[in-house]
Amino acid sequence: MLLVATEDELSEAVVCRLVIEAGGSEAGVRAVRKNGYGYLRRSIDKFCETARRAPVVVLTDLDAASCPPALMRDWFGAKVRPPNLVFRVAVREVEAWLLADREGMGMFLHISPQKIDAEPESLQDPKQYLLRLARSAPRDLRDDLLPMKGAAASQGFGYNSRLCEFIRTSWSAERASGRSPSLAKASRRIREALT
Repeated sequence: MLLVATEDELSEAVVCRLVIEAGGSEAGVRAVRKNGYGYLRRSIDKFCETARRAPVVVLTDLDAASCPPALMRDWFGAKVRPPNLVFRVAVREVEAWLLADREGMGMFLHISPQKIDAEPESLQDPKQYLLRLARSAPRDLRDDLLPMKGAAASQGFGYNSRLCEFIRTSWSAERASGRSPSLAKASRRIREALT
């Protein structure tokens, strides 16, 4: 059993895909999440304790933190992380990992891959960047991804379901890893945890 703790549905789908690409099975994953990183941070001691008995993957977004080591110092302080705890940080958001597969994302949005930034980890707000690209997508996809005009929500009702389907069917972590160092490290560490 592999415990996977993430901020949201999208991050969970990405970790499950990485597990499958590493030769593991989604059936062997026990996923826990609540929206936002607060739950992960509050529960980090519990995840460390669980990791003394079984592998645990925790994925969070970097968001506004300066860099992954600074975020890790903030969360762990001087605590020693158990070897079975795979703690990974998506720079800046997990959407950057999706954008890093330019070919897959281009096909998904029906746009040229050349229109997608070649260095998605350098984007300050990858989610907003993805939503801007989605304005050129076919209407049904655009309607699902983008918030309704005047809505307070930052995304459409179908944002997570559409992107989770993309992750399951079209996204290539291998292609994306070439343009996303934080994804490449996460993929490698999950592969190591499963062997």
